[in-house]
Amino acid sequence: MKTLSTCLTLFFYVLCVNGQTQTINCESEIKKLSSTYENYNKTLEEKEKEIDETKKSITQESLDKLSTLIKDRKAYIDSLNLTYAKFTSYKNVCTNIHADSIASWFPHKEPPTQETIARDTAQEETVEEPVTYSYFNEDVIISEDVNGAERTSREKKVFNQVLKQVNQEAYFGDITIPKEGQEFCFYNNDKERQDTLKYTFKKIDIEIRDGSLADIQVLVAYKGSMLLFENYVGVSFLRYGYWASKNYLFYSQKQPTTNVDEKEFENLRIRLSDVLMYKYKIGNNYVPHDLTLELPKEDIDGNKTNLTAPATYQIKQDTYLDKIVELRAYTDFLALFGESDNGLVQLEGSAKFYVFPFSRQIFSSSMQYEFLKSITPYVHYAKFEEDKGLVTATSGVIGNTLDLVEKRFLTVGGEVNLLEIYQKNYPMKMNFFGTIDYNLTRVQNDTQGVENLKALSYGGGVSLSSKRFNNFGFNYKLGLHWFDYKSYNGSSAIDLDFKVPVVKNQAEVFYHPNKNPNQAIFARLVTYNYKGSESDEAFYQFQFGYKFSIGSRTVKK
Repeated sequence: MKTLSTCLTLFFYVLCVNGQTQTINCESEIKKLSSTYENYNKTLEEKEKEIDETKKSITQESLDKLSTLIKDRKAYIDSLNLTYAKFTSYKNVCTNIHADSIASWFPHKEPPTQETIARDTAQEETVEEPVTYSYFNEDVIISEDVNGAERTSREKKVFNQVLKQVNQEAYFGDITIPKEGQEFCFYNNDKERQDTLKYTFKKIDIEIRDGSLADIQVLVAYKGSMLLFENYVGVSFLRYGYWASKNYLFYSQKQPTTNVDEKEFENLRIRLSDVLMYKYKIGNNYVPHDLTLELPKEDIDGNKTNLTAPATYQIKQDTYLDKIVELRAYTDFLALFGESDNGLVQLEGSAKFYVFPFSRQIFSSSMQYEFLKSITPYVHYAKFEEDKGLVTATSGVIGNTLDLVEKRFLTVGGEVNLLEIYQKNYPMKMNFFGTIDYNLTRVQNDTQGVENLKALSYGGGVSLSSKRFNNFGFNYKLGLHWFDYKSYNGSSAIDLDFKVPVVKNQAEVFYHPNKNPNQAIFARLVTYNYKGSESDEAFYQFQFGYKFSIGSRTVKK
């Protein structure tokens, strides 16, 4: 009996000691997890604040930083969820401890997962109306509340406090694409709607160039195949509302995932207005800078933009002078080495203004043309070495009239793009142009000293441009020009009863970094041949220089 009592006493003692040990271990481990959770959560809050601050200055540097911060934020959210999962495991093991004790050791709620955050964001968006985003550049899309609700989301704060207060950008208009998986009917060659043939929208890629939607590619799903449709002719930004419903995309190819007869797709057409809408902002129906859009895109938080509703992207671009005016500074190698009397240092400035940037199809082919597309005013200044910029007149007679053209120190005029012909998939373009400009040349008259002779030059020609890559290309111009000195120097003592006819050849190779065409280097060879019956004189210029912008700026609050 005594032995039995001793055994029972030892059994109850072991139970008590074991229960106390379990209590001590659970409390210690859970409190450690609570401390870890608090550290992760505190760091996550700091990352959120840093992300909000970084969004206030949209620059290339801030974009790189923002990408890193978003990755860090995702990592800390995952760490919080992992810590909470460990706490749940301890909670399930420590069953003999009261729930209030465990709650006091770990007073934290379950953190949201990445999927929960994405789902909650999607549910907040209005299904009936398109979700609106600011397409600030090719890499940044920020959501905007289209209903005017008083929400406190980070997106709305960024939009209202930063983007809408920036004076240096122009809001051109809105591009709207369908919801992912939206169904539409095909059309046939006769532009008749085929109600029984339907496709679902997947994505659209657009290249905006010289005032037109120059290249459009639409990816759709049809009968288990992914089909690509393209345009033949560009659609003008300025008259998109009129031409979109009359423009159709043609079948191009399919993704190599299914083995089907492609002849079934060759006669299918997609109406452009079904998959793309552009509405210009009142007061800003102008031509934006060249831009490439790949839609839909994820916003800066990694959320899909057209998952629950059509998505609208607001096209905003900087309109600083350095985005519009092209400046060039260069030297002439022939003058540098004493082989010619060309300007040693030369400066050029030009800006393109669009007149009728409307593409038209050439018959039924994929070739297209634009008539009177643009006007480009320009100015050119040449700095000569001392005395080399003077044309000599002996007894009022200029021996070589071509010297007046070679030693011009100031030229102001404009070039008109009369007719441009191209095909969107070919690297070569051809255009016919006309020019008119005003010129000044310094002449040393042995009887009256130095005077500035004025001339009006007019002419025309043809130019070809080709690109090896997007940032490396070749331009060639051939033109015939007349320089009229007689009509603009009536009081001069120099005999100017003549015009100087010149054939000008110009070949140029250029290179610029990707996405920065205003920072480029170029090499250019120019020849001027006198075409009158009096002589066969010519002169040559070999120029190497730099095309640059006036200055760089940052979009800030």
